[in-house]
Amino acid sequence: MFSCKDSIEKLLDFLDGKVPPEIERRLEEHLSACPPCVAFLKTYRATPGLCRKALAKKMPSEVAAKLTEFLAQKLKGGCR
Repeated sequence: MFSCKDSIEKLLDFLDGKVPPEIERRLEEHLSACPPCVAFLKTYRATPGLCRKALAKKMPSEVAAKLTEFLAQKLKGGCR
């Protein structure tokens, strides 16, 4: 069975239909038993639509600067 880290690493290819059947089976097996990864998958799928909505409006420069700083810090820290 995949770990959460393994699942997240394969997620983009899985959603694009670019994983071999065995990897897909193992990923689906993990998702069937891991509510946090299912929640992550739902959030991951919703992200493009949320970004389109967010970009439709002008963000105040102070908020944009703080968001950029926050995301940069998170990216430096890596996923756990």
